[in-house]
Amino acid sequence: MAVNKIPEKKSQRREAARQSLREEILAASRDIITQEGFAALTMRKLAERIGYSPATLYLHFRNRDEIAHAVSRTGYADLLKTLSSITEKDRGKPADRLRSLAKAYVRFGLENPQTYALIFMEDPAYLAAVFAEPAEDDPAAACYSLMLAATGDLLAAGMRPPKAGKPARAVTAVELTESLWASMHGIVSLKLTCPAFPTAPADLLTEVLIETMLRGLSAATAKK
Repeated sequence: MAVNKIPEKKSQRREAARQSLREEILAASRDIITQEGFAALTMRKLAERIGYSPATLYLHFRNRDEIAHAVSRTGYADLLKTLSSITEKDRGKPADRLRSLAKAYVRFGLENPQTYALIFMEDPAYLAAVFAEPAEDDPAAACYSLMLAATGDLLAAGMRPPKAGKPARAVTAVELTESLWASMHGIVSLKLTCPAFPTAPADLLTEVLIETMLRGLSAATAKK
């Protein structure tokens, strides 16, 4: 039995070393992207940064686009963890859940500025690489699904936004979710990039945003 365990231990050590190098590659890539932009990330530059040959990097990633996806996935996984904890705690009224999700989203962005900038505010080439080949278990899609479920539950409960478009028509859950997300992103991005404006605290802006939206939904529903 002892003889059989030796190859197994070697295999475990190799896998640990492989995982350690992969994490080192991603950490260095993240630094380059956040400090210099996605255009600065090349396999040669990355190899020099961590002290390995470019050929070694290709044993772990096919190209820099695949690295971009992996780096971004980690950031979205952090956001998903935050939002998931909210939905697990707050399974009450859809409006209360939406309030909690919005506050958690904005707080995450402000408390994790580098991560937020990386997954939402990098250059278009980086974001195009990130979403080029979405995985089935993509944490970005899971984050969106949580928001979509919350707005969908609002609509299912009978609340309806005012009609919009030309000609005017009912707004879908997807359109309501994207409008909300765009507004939350606006709060975070302005607070991160423009300290002088808006002057109101982020938590107050978030509260005004959600309560105004919910009141609008209630008013539109009452008119029917």
